[in-house]
Amino acid sequence: MPAATRVGDDWVEVPFRVLKEHEGMRLDAYLALRLHKYSRVRVQKLIDEGRVTLRGRAPKPSSRVAREETVLIRYPRTAEPPVPHETIPLLYQDDAIVVIDKPGGVLSHPTDKILHNTVTTLLTRQLGRRVLLAHRLDRETSGAMVLALDSAAARGLYEQFLAREVKKEYLAVVFGQVSWKTRRVDAPIGPEGGEIKVKQAVGAGAPAVTEFSRLARRDGLSLVSAKPRTGRLHQIRAHLAHLGHPLVGDKLYNGAGEAYMKAVRRELAPADLDALGADRQLLHAWRLSFSHPRDGRRLEFCAPVPADFPLRPPEAS
Repeated sequence: MPAATRVGDDWVEVPFRVLKEHEGMRLDAYLALRLHKYSRVRVQKLIDEGRVTLRGRAPKPSSRVAREETVLIRYPRTAEPPVPHETIPLLYQDDAIVVIDKPGGVLSHPTDKILHNTVTTLLTRQLGRRVLLAHRLDRETSGAMVLALDSAAARGLYEQFLAREVKKEYLAVVFGQVSWKTRRVDAPIGPEGGEIKVKQAVGAGAPAVTEFSRLARRDGLSLVSAKPRTGRLHQIRAHLAHLGHPLVGDKLYNGAGEAYMKAVRRELAPADLDALGADRQLLHAWRLSFSHPRDGRRLEFCAPVPADFPLRPPEAS
């Protein structure tokens, strides 16, 4: 089960769970891969300053990471923009879990720069109790997301995600008139290796499978359903770009990622957003199905289609 983010008066401690594909890496190389704006030299400085914890102690840069263990990094707290959301819509809640309709633009968990505009922070204040992540959605992705209200429920959900027993279906608005009705993409995904460390490329890396179905087309755009059968970083986004139909609003996978770099430098202009077609990537976690971690009953939830989607599935029209 992944560790929770901890917050102090002047610090934030962020956990990073080691995935299967990163097992055996040197700690400094692993963190340079996960921390998108940090070079290996800067990571080594973090470790030397004692801000990194592995297995309960201060590690060396050459320490090796193991699958499913957690690396903790402590950052100083910094000022952040005002929070645009007072509450997060709830789809379901009992004494063990809560299912939400995550708004686009909200981080799943705190980082070194964003503490308040996150799912876990907002929900903790909203519910008056601690919530624990079992999975994550990208900041700009909206939709159904399940969180646990105690450690046992978090462990049960997390194990289902690891075993791929959780079923997920996404809605994606893409550029172009999709010609196929259904398409199964079985193509590995791994780091592209360019200037943008987080960007993934299709063709090498870990196995990745996504099943797509076309739901609607209009005005040079298409709405597709995406069912990921594996859980790779940016899997749906990378596979759609590989098919020649990148997500509307996706700053990273439209072109070479120029809009993403402008956003990082805070140079993104209205003309850039016009070219992207939306303020955010139009990806929505539409349906989510899993077994309740307490009694095993199968649950399924559907998050309403967001208002910023220009196309809707037939059943939601």
